[in-house]
Amino acid sequence: MDWPAVTWAAPDFAWLILLGIPAAWLLHWADAHRQADLRRLVGEGRPARGPLLRRRLARLVPAAVALLLVAALCRPQWGQVTQQEKHVGMDILIALDVSRSMLADDLSPNRLVVAKRAISELLPRLEGDRIGLIAFAGSAFLVCPLTSDYDSFSRVLAEVAPETLPLGGTALSGALAEASRAFYGTGERGRFLIVVSDGEDHASNAVAAATGLRRAGVTVYGAAVGTAGGGLIPLPDGDFLRNPKGTIVNSRLQAEPLRLLATAGGGQVLDLVADGQALAKLYAADLSAAQRGEIGRIRYQLAERFQIPLALALFLLVIRFFLGMRGRT
Repeated sequence: MDWPAVTWAAPDFAWLILLGIPAAWLLHWADAHRQADLRRLVGEGRPARGPLLRRRLARLVPAAVALLLVAALCRPQWGQVTQQEKHVGMDILIALDVSRSMLADDLSPNRLVVAKRAISELLPRLEGDRIGLIAFAGSAFLVCPLTSDYDSFSRVLAEVAPETLPLGGTALSGALAEASRAFYGTGERGRFLIVVSDGEDHASNAVAAATGLRRAGVTVYGAAVGTAGGGLIPLPDGDFLRNPKGTIVNSRLQAEPLRLLATAGGGQVLDLVADGQALAKLYAADLSAAQRGEIGRIRYQLAERFQIPLALALFLLVIRFFLGMRGRT
């Protein structure tokens, strides 16, 4: 038979066991003096009242009770229990452009890093809300499903890069289509999509996709990252990205596609260059006051077992009471 591994949730109370040493000595001293007084009173020839075994057990019970109470204070735990947690919150999907143009050097060190910083500023503001991440370029993929585990989201966010997706280019409509699939069946609570991009779009149906999301109850926001002056896109070999004619490409912010999809989606466009905390401020000012709904999840935790030593201590006290009562003759 395998005994369960015991975890102590509050081991700081274990030092109380040390108090049992002087307490045991005092009990022994008091009992010895009580027996001596009894012998002087009734005479040396008369036996002490009660059987010897019963009197010894009566002395051990207080020590055992004290140990059990300390064990209960230390909160022993073993086994697992499931707990259904429900809280009110919203669902926020971030669609992050990871196309090669996001490596343009018009922002330091590049647009993608600036975008990730702005998204990271949002996380400490979330109050139990779920957040997910879509990486998109020429295609789109849900790299982090909706979750309230913000540490996991941060790890995924740090890892996404142009190499995450095999198809180059930028298709805003692909990100919106992936968001529609991610939101499917998530309920009636507030649902928001924030598209973080430099606005380059090689497709033409992003507005229609944003309109469809709005009809489904999803509000679409745009978050622009990049400058009108543009920047160069460095390559691993030290050169810069060139067009088919051999001319170095200057990638500029295209704000109009973001404005159109945000208008169709019922949201607005944020400028992450002008304000790196624009996403956090949007949450504090608008999203947190929007429609919220009940979110449920199952959490696994160790089972509390402090009731067992408490019950044993109570049992021993009852036994001691009857031992003391029956010891009287």
